[in-house]
Amino acid sequence: MSGGAAGRIAALNGELTLSFLTRIAARYHLGIRDVLAAVTDVGGLQNLTGMLYPDSEIHLNAQARERVAALCHVPQHVLEQALPAWTREEPSGKYGVGPVGRLMRGEEVVAAWGPACPACTTARTGREVPARRYLAPEQRVCARHRYWLLYLPHTGGLTVLLDPCPEVIEAQRQHARLLHRSPIGAQAFEVARAVTNSWWEQPWPRQERAWPARLDATRPDGADPGWWKVAARDLITYPETVALARLLASRPLQQRAVAESGGHLPYRLGELPALLTEVAHELQRSWLVHRLAAVTHGPLFTWAHSWVLTHADPTPAAQQKLWKVHSSHRPRPLSDLLPPPESRTDSGQQEPRPVKRLRGHSLQAEHAFERSLAHARAYHQQFGHLAVPKEDSFGDYPLGAWLSNLRTRHTRLPTHQAAALHALYQWWNAPWSTLWQRTWHQAHDHMEANGPLEPARGFPTTSYSLGEWLYLQCTRYPTLHPERQRLLTHIGIDAPAAAAARPRRRSSAERFQVGLAHARAYADVHGNLAVVAHAAMHDSYPLGQWLGNQRRVRRSDRRPLPADRAQALADIDPWWNPPWGLSWQRHYYRARNAAAGRLLQAENGFSELDDSGAADWLWRQCATYDELSKEQQQLLTDIGLTTEVARAARDHARTTPRAPAAATAPETKDKTSQARRTADPAATTGLRRARRAAEPKRPREPRSRLGHSPDLKAGFETAMTHARAWHAEHGHLAAPRDTRHDGYPLGMWLFSQRNRAKQRARNSLPPSPHLAELAATDPWWNPPWDLHWQRNYYRARNYVAAGEPFDPATRIPAPSTVIGGWITRACLQYDQLHPDQQHLLNAISITAQTADQWPPSPRPRPHAEALTHARTWAGEHGHLCPPIKTVHHGFPLGEWLNRQRELAKKRSSPSPTQQALATIDPWWNPPWAILWQRAYHHAHTHPRHPTARRWLHNQQRGWPLLHPGQQHLLTKIGVNA
Repeated sequence: MSGGAAGRIAALNGELTLSFLTRIAARYHLGIRDVLAAVTDVGGLQNLTGMLYPDSEIHLNAQARERVAALCHVPQHVLEQALPAWTREEPSGKYGVGPVGRLMRGEEVVAAWGPACPACTTARTGREVPARRYLAPEQRVCARHRYWLLYLPHTGGLTVLLDPCPEVIEAQRQHARLLHRSPIGAQAFEVARAVTNSWWEQPWPRQERAWPARLDATRPDGADPGWWKVAARDLITYPETVALARLLASRPLQQRAVAESGGHLPYRLGELPALLTEVAHELQRSWLVHRLAAVTHGPLFTWAHSWVLTHADPTPAAQQKLWKVHSSHRPRPLSDLLPPPESRTDSGQQEPRPVKRLRGHSLQAEHAFERSLAHARAYHQQFGHLAVPKEDSFGDYPLGAWLSNLRTRHTRLPTHQAAALHALYQWWNAPWSTLWQRTWHQAHDHMEANGPLEPARGFPTTSYSLGEWLYLQCTRYPTLHPERQRLLTHIGIDAPAAAAARPRRRSSAERFQVGLAHARAYADVHGNLAVVAHAAMHDSYPLGQWLGNQRRVRRSDRRPLPADRAQALADIDPWWNPPWGLSWQRHYYRARNAAAGRLLQAENGFSELDDSGAADWLWRQCATYDELSKEQQQLLTDIGLTTEVARAARDHARTTPRAPAAATAPETKDKTSQARRTADPAATTGLRRARRAAEPKRPREPRSRLGHSPDLKAGFETAMTHARAWHAEHGHLAAPRDTRHDGYPLGMWLFSQRNRAKQRARNSLPPSPHLAELAATDPWWNPPWDLHWQRNYYRARNYVAAGEPFDPATRIPAPSTVIGGWITRACLQYDQLHPDQQHLLNAISITAQTADQWPPSPRPRPHAEALTHARTWAGEHGHLCPPIKTVHHGFPLGEWLNRQRELAKKRSSPSPTQQALATIDPWWNPPWAILWQRAYHHAHTHPRHPTARRWLHNQQRGWPLLHPGQQHLLTKIGVNA
């Protein structure tokens, strides 16, 4: 090659690297394969990957670039400025070292390119050699020589003369001016290109004459018309794309579109007539107004929808979506639409072309959509609409969640899917709530069955709720969405009818009878109406609020409650509205239930009652008995608390010493009272205080820390005995905090020793001499890193020692397993680990070289494994409410469940994982605090524990304030109000 030196060979600005190598080969009178072999030669072997095609590009490493610079006699910094892909990638070859070349092709990996203008190339190089350049959309036209530089896959491109189409050259000038003047010009062009390409793919109307004429004028001689229509798509639509981009980037048009929408999200483009008029005028196609008016999907509709949405919600996320062209609206790449060159077998027959899957097209997603659409079709057949609530299912299929997800991203749906849903039910993605749509269908069905609705008469034939909804629509008629107004017109409510509408009112007597029926049903179950809290609901009726309103009316002087209504409530409960506080009445009913069938004895503090809270309340009533009203005293007499009993209780309290029980019999306690105090931790505190006062105070011994004095040596030796036994069994001292060894809290003891050691280190004190025994047992008993990492290391070490398959370099065990996931994190964070951690990893064959071979991000932990751990835990404990630090067989189950609960709060519908968790435990994510749920399970499992009994007693006291679900759970374990 040196003998054929051809002097300096300059690169064209923006040229493809492979095109430049092709021109070098031509200057040396060689083939491109010879030049590639010389550039990538390593010991006689060609260090080149990929296949060479006419539309390929090549990436070279530093050594190969040096050889190319030597061939063309041009410095590398000059080539780097001229060739965009010169230093884009440093490929690695098959032989490890030496020059490397990597060939690639396709619109996904190679930027947009096209043929260089042949006249410009000849003038620049002095030779008629074809070249290829990276081209932006505005660089596709060579205005000087009147060429369109067309990209064609599987070829080196095609230059098309533009003499018959001067409007294309003029459009290129307008395009350059747009990019120079508008900061959003490039984004507007991409949106406009998506719009014009969507029109190109649809059948052209007979009024369209410009595109067919331009297509015939530019078609090369002998080219197939069908093939040329696909290949020349961007060329033919270029003038209209530039004109539309200039219009979309116009600020006045954007403001008019927002103002014309009236603040409503558009349902169809016909709601923005000014926008359609300007588009038709700019493109000189008046028939576009009628054609685009019914469009409810596509890139132009998405742009208008985004502008209105951004104006209503000016958040950064909405701004980012404004000019985004989703993949479903982007033009199909030509490599997907144009067939590859024909290839023939040795016998001369044409080889069959393989079926190629289109980019962005998932057969699995299409099949899933078809299955879901079948469910939607069956639902529409049965109900006549698709306004399905988000939480509803049709059969076993979550149709409401599926439709809700589609409505959320309806502007991004593929065109054929949106058309299928629109053909099934045109209001499937209406920009208002599904509840409004369902109620409209209810009104429509009522009108067909019972005749006109008669707004002027207050909708007399409808139910109360439907009549009120219709009247509400009439009052809001001027501000409703135009499409909602059109739907109301279908059921006889136009603007004049809405103005003449009258409300559908239910009479006061009828409303009172409804509330009275609920009050009667509630009293039949609970025996009174005083325990009804203000927020209480009875069969979805706000009974507490209704009773509060009745009491306020009863006590009002301006509009007192009618006597017949007051008597009706008194017949249900004579004390439904007592002259004293409702709190006293509620406590009275509680004491009455506790005292039923018992003789009250004040001398022993009403200790015969099972409810200590009721006993305390009765004791307080004895103290203030004379201050009560006669009605209250009579009520107390009815349950056995007479005047004599109350006075006897007061006299007994005055004559009884403060602490006789503790002073007289500190050693012999009554078994019955002891059992009562155990059953009721919230019993009277006076006896406890008396006992504490009578007991001699124990002298407080000075506290000491281990290592400062030998007073804790015996306890330390006991703990060390358990620690050595644990180490002999498990090989380490990285025990979890809740570990108990033969009943000894070893985990908590080790935790405290680590804290003391760290505190001494922070205070610059020497290590405690006693802790040297722990270090002698396990050198890593107190590592400077997280103990959770250390426990995982020991699991991996035991895994290797057991002879299980282990090869980190080949991903064994797999990253989807617990140990494999920890190894993945260890390899990815190897450089950030402590040197001692790296030394420990080296002992199990995880070195720096092994860590360098791992991908840049670990695989996520699959939910299937987590659900397996959840099922195992639920099978062992009966629930899915473990503490957040719970680790189940190496898996952080507590943290994972807590993360799932946080995700469930953000989602509008449960994910498949959350549905599986609900199948395992319906109360895994309750609507109340998770701490309550854990306390409930503890009380269910250990009902005799003092803490559990105290907690259950508190739930009984606050029963009316509990959630219905909480009340249901407590009832299942025998706890009632």
